[in-house]
Amino acid sequence: MRILITNDDGIESEGIKALARVLVKKGHKVVMVAPDGNRSAFSHSLSIYKKLIFTPLENEEDYEKFSLSGTPADCVKFACHYFADEPFDMVCSGINVGNNLGSDTCYSGTVSAGLEANFFSIKSIAFSNVKHTDCNFALNEKMIEKYFDLLVKAASPEYVLNVNMPNEEEKGIKSARLGLQRYSDEYQKLDDGTYMLTGYPVSSDTDVDSDVALSREGFITVTPIIYDRTAYKALQKIKEIIV
Repeated sequence: MRILITNDDGIESEGIKALARVLVKKGHKVVMVAPDGNRSAFSHSLSIYKKLIFTPLENEEDYEKFSLSGTPADCVKFACHYFADEPFDMVCSGINVGNNLGSDTCYSGTVSAGLEANFFSIKSIAFSNVKHTDCNFALNEKMIEKYFDLLVKAASPEYVLNVNMPNEEEKGIKSARLGLQRYSDEYQKLDDGTYMLTGYPVSSDTDVDSDVALSREGFITVTPIIYDRTAYKALQKIKEIIV
């Protein structure tokens, strides 16, 4: 397959290099188009009416490499137009530094890159390592190599497969619904008078079938995510009020 890969940690992230290596190893044609710097938590933002710099980069590996001065969604949208004569069979984003579990997916540029691919009717998979420091991407490569064909079979242009991988040996792979991921959320005041959001995950989701709970048990979790956030039960109620 011809696969576009991107991320939100930036073109020089070790995670995206690991993702490229394993996909090339599996015989796929890889094109990397990623932000020129960190764009974590940019969600699905696009650079509207802003100049974008697209730069081909020297690369000794067996794939093409380009940086873009935009967001993860920009990277997918731009690449799909720029390479329109050579369309992509799949878009893979990651490997992200840190989990994209449950409610975190609302902020995730990694997941949004996959959703942008769906808008072009392209299958997509978003990969994340649940640890925020000292990520063992070599181990994640082995996990992707082991399960990639299975994930491709499960993938669809109608949703992005959100895959969260442990930072140690996995206990298996499980499909899961999105859970609720809460944080301590602390706004620290810095010496220059500005504030910085910090915090750490706190246990909140008690549903044993959620991605949050299963990930904490050491499983690889796989969740199909769509862009449609319509609250359908509420919509039915509203229809009874607003005719």
